[in-house]
Amino acid sequence: MQIRILAVEDDPDIARLLSLELGRLGYSLRTVGTAAQAAAELRMSAPSLVLLDLGLPDRDGADLLRELRAGGAAIPVICLTARDKPVERVGGLRAGADDYIVKPFDIAELDARIQAVLRRSDRPVEQALAVGALRLTPDGTRIAGRDSAIALTPRELHVLRRLMKNAGRVVTKAQLTETLAERNEDIGDNSVEVYVHRIRQKIQGNGVEIVTVRGFGYLLRTVES
Repeated sequence: MQIRILAVEDDPDIARLLSLELGRLGYSLRTVGTAAQAAAELRMSAPSLVLLDLGLPDRDGADLLRELRAGGAAIPVICLTARDKPVERVGGLRAGADDYIVKPFDIAELDARIQAVLRRSDRPVEQALAVGALRLTPDGTRIAGRDSAIALTPRELHVLRRLMKNAGRVVTKAQLTETLAERNEDIGDNSVEVYVHRIRQKIQGNGVEIVTVRGFGYLLRTVES
């Protein structure tokens, strides 16, 4: 399956370079020049990955990224920007980026980072996943319940998605911690318990429950409701 990339880049020369070089590598690339255009594009389709310039003309790319993550979007994002100070790189990662590469960049390095991020993100999801009344979309970015989409933070989405993929089997706390760490999530010792508690409240009434298996981890199973 061809990897579809959305490049959010306002510099026309860089946009052309990306289209040409990534196209030669076999990627399907669409480019837009503003955060507003990117948001509109993401509402219409779900690319495999987003290349996001932080210095956009209409708003800061990091703000757009935080908005996407707050809305539950788990699409892999690589920040592609001229901002090279450590504090700015950390800010991009904390906003929800999966990786960060500084301009000018080498296409071979960008290609390697794209492949690494996609491997970490467990994409592509072959088909929609269902457990009880919960539905994970094929692109892995949304979970809907019986009546509507369930509002999850990005971290809650990662945890619930891992539990859904292993429904009926115990997922250890260490495995859930690893799932978050792979996505550059800064987590503490009790973070998994906190996220599981929140998810339990949000998925009530959807024919599923998360059971704590003491000394092992957590198990998502169906129940009558």
